[in-house]
Amino acid sequence: MDLSEGIAKLEQRRARALEMGGEKRLERQRELGKLNVRERVAMLLDDGSFEEYGQLTSHVSVHAQQTDEVTPADGVVSGFGKIAGRFAAVIAEDFTVKGGSHGVVNARKKLHMVQMARRERVPMVWLLDGAGARGQELMNDGLPDVTHFLEIARLSGISPQVSVVLGPCAGDAALVGAATEFIVMRAGTGMMAAGGPPVVKAATGQEVSKEELGGAEIHAKVSGIVDRVAQTDEEALELTRRFLSYLPTNAWAYPPATEPRDPAPVNLEAVLPSRPRAPFDVQKVILGLVDADSFFEIKPDYARMLVTGLARIDGHPVGVIANQPMVFAGAITAAAARKARRFIDLCSAYHIPLVFLQDVPGVMTGPAAEKEGTLREGLAVVYALAWADVPKVTVVLRKAFGFGACAMGGWGGEQSLVVAWPTADFASLPVSGGVAAAFKEEIASSPDPAARQREIEASFKDGTDPFNAAARFTVHDVIAPNETRARIRRALELARSRRTQQPSPTMRHGVMP
Repeated sequence: MDLSEGIAKLEQRRARALEMGGEKRLERQRELGKLNVRERVAMLLDDGSFEEYGQLTSHVSVHAQQTDEVTPADGVVSGFGKIAGRFAAVIAEDFTVKGGSHGVVNARKKLHMVQMARRERVPMVWLLDGAGARGQELMNDGLPDVTHFLEIARLSGISPQVSVVLGPCAGDAALVGAATEFIVMRAGTGMMAAGGPPVVKAATGQEVSKEELGGAEIHAKVSGIVDRVAQTDEEALELTRRFLSYLPTNAWAYPPATEPRDPAPVNLEAVLPSRPRAPFDVQKVILGLVDADSFFEIKPDYARMLVTGLARIDGHPVGVIANQPMVFAGAITAAAARKARRFIDLCSAYHIPLVFLQDVPGVMTGPAAEKEGTLREGLAVVYALAWADVPKVTVVLRKAFGFGACAMGGWGGEQSLVVAWPTADFASLPVSGGVAAAFKEEIASSPDPAARQREIEASFKDGTDPFNAAARFTVHDVIAPNETRARIRRALELARSRRTQQPSPTMRHGVMP
């Protein structure tokens, strides 16, 4: 064909690709309150920055592809653009084209984009709205190819990866969603499951709705797979942009700083209740320490006895891990440990300092806790800390008991700063439980066992206070609550002096699902 004919055909093919699955299917998306795939990509990326790769692709066929036979972009829009001025790769499933299903060409595009993201060292964002494998193309393929999952794993810790679950994702799409480092799900329309409701019914005879099977309620509160829930496509995309704003483009760079901001007006010396065992909301402490409006909580609905999130102090990103006394007194459960371990891995992979706020009565015990493997999960947190080569700051607000305190930063973990408030209480065991165990016979043989136990407990009281810890140099200092932000800020400023060159990911590891 001559050039003019070729250009005319090119324009025709481009126009067909932009029509996606056609007006009827696009209207169905709108009726569900969902943006179409190209609207999503445009909203995620900076205006005019998107360059598409594979726009003219189509499904596998034994015949030469003709315009009226194509599956536009084969159900996945992919390419590169910028988010807040920094490059990112995008893979966006189009539910209007064969349900966004995973076919031969569709899969080839996805794999290629992940490999390109690894080579170019840019973040990878998945906009997931796909129905799993395309049976007519993949059913007779033999042993399934896991290459794309291996590539996702290899990209972890090199550049950040985000999944935005916007539709009913089963099979491959759900597995991809669960594999990335930050996962957003839209309530009502989003679902992740190994197999959708028809597969569940065929396999087990059980009838379940998409929401009951793998909706936002399940994965945000019970499984803990989802990091944040959004109510609309727009909110989900904004959460993605905000999450990436705390992280570097890749592991060869440090997190970007912004203009410093004063914290919210919180009097930290009025936060703690007068009764040592009374609960309080640790979120107030966090807001009084970090730059105003900078706290971005991760997994707020899962394992709520522990608060994790990204924030900024003096304009620089930090990761915050805090016990929440409002739930289980802030004890470390198996779920809380899994939440902490994954967050530590994320911060470690991308050079984000960690700030621990301790008020921990220990690791949860009891028959249920032991069945959940709490011991192993708690140890996994310390293993993550052992490999976390980032500045660490520990602030002991009240209780710092047993191995729970070790999992919350402890002492001897190469911290840049360890400080305690005057309300801190240190012990390998809570005094009451420790005395009852260590002096069992003496207490039992006393004429007044209860009085004798109180007497012994009183003799240990001063040994567990923060001034004894300071005297033994197991904390750097005891400070007033309102001094905390300034001490953390200076410690992190000191730690930044170690940044004499670009970080190297030679010793890096990814973020396990």
